[in-house]
Amino acid sequence: MKKYKKTLTVFIILVVAILMFASFFGVYKKNENGERISLLPNLKLGMEFGNTRVITATVNQGTTSTIYDSEGNVVQPEEGVEYTEEDGYETVEQPINPDSAKTLENYERAKEIVEKRLKGNNVSEYSIDMNEITGKMKIEIPEDSRADEIQDIIQNTGSFILLDGETFEVVFDSSYLKRADVVYSQGDIETAVFLQLEFNEEGTQKLQELNNIYVETTEQQTNEEGETEEVTNSKVVWVILNNTFLGTTVLPNIVYNNKIMLPFGMSSNNEELQKAIENANKDAILLNSGTYPIAYEYTNEVVQTNINQRTMFIFFTAIGLVFAISYIYLVIRFKAKGFISVYFQIGYLAVLLLILRLTNVIITMEGISAIIISLILEYIFTYIVLRNLQQEKDGMYKKANLEFFLNTLPIYVISIVFTFATRANINSFGMGLFWGIIIIYIYNFIFSKFVFENLSGRSK
Repeated sequence: MKKYKKTLTVFIILVVAILMFASFFGVYKKNENGERISLLPNLKLGMEFGNTRVITATVNQGTTSTIYDSEGNVVQPEEGVEYTEEDGYETVEQPINPDSAKTLENYERAKEIVEKRLKGNNVSEYSIDMNEITGKMKIEIPEDSRADEIQDIIQNTGSFILLDGETFEVVFDSSYLKRADVVYSQGDIETAVFLQLEFNEEGTQKLQELNNIYVETTEQQTNEEGETEEVTNSKVVWVILNNTFLGTTVLPNIVYNNKIMLPFGMSSNNEELQKAIENANKDAILLNSGTYPIAYEYTNEVVQTNINQRTMFIFFTAIGLVFAISYIYLVIRFKAKGFISVYFQIGYLAVLLLILRLTNVIITMEGISAIIISLILEYIFTYIVLRNLQQEKDGMYKKANLEFFLNTLPIYVISIVFTFATRANINSFGMGLFWGIIIIYIYNFIFSKFVFENLSGRSK
């Protein structure tokens, strides 16, 4: 029995060593090209540790010019032609955003749309500051490989429009939209990906009317030789989705069961299908987020982080010295048990960092604070256990857990509340602390509990 305990103790120590190596140095393998790739995801660092893109959205104060002829009809201006009052034309200047549109309700609606687009495209870290008087928004996102794409998504109109193929008049738009979904059609060989647009009752009725207008028609005509032949005429619409011209078509080609089905791809190749699904999802998110109630002008700049390597080195060195002194105290007071406890506390940090990697928690400065607090809590838990051992108390883990739980209960509540926060820095703190507390119990129960009991010769 004694040999078994020694063997298991050595095994536990080795497992913790492997976890520490994997967490601190990583686990890699070589791909087909001989390059080393990591098997573990990297820690996701917050915006403050890298450059930030600041997108400024300002309410457009410009005007548009509309030209009317003497009969009051709108004139499509031609290049090089002057439309003067002497010739019977009237030019009317109208604001792009009338004063009636510049309301707090519309500003808040625009902010809500931006948030939906960011969340829908998995941008987990961002900030939006809005001036309630002017409607100006400052949107901060990480300056990374997706920054240009995310900026385009923010600036997109998020609209679906059908234009008459002859007059270019808007005959249908996304104001009738109820919901956009990505759907699939499985064939014998290939799978087709569609963006399905469902409309409200009014939109459905209007679409039914248009579906009978924008069609192909066939009529009998007599040619120059006096022969009768069938001639096909098509009254088409231009399809514009989220600022992209998709082409012209007759409506029966894209309308099924009073819903518009826009094809995004057809293939038997899984990679091609995933790409089509991704593109369709992006457009669906744009449409479902809504159309901006006011027009904005956009500018952007890249802001460099104030946190540099020297600052972080000084910070972590100071924290490291504090913990080093605390660990030395454990070794001096509890001797061998104190030394092995330091080993397990370093192992605890390794396991916590592994969990944060695997759960994709964003590590902000607040998140680092949560990690430090978790280390302090682990230190307190270990100290309680070692103190119980020193006082020769039986049932040390049961008593240590109860004492630790009662003294740190408010911290548990804070961590759970902060976990559900929408702001990345608060969420990072909550998630870091939540996992830190959970791992204190699980990690110590699996690893250190047996070793400490074996050292003391006492039961749990």
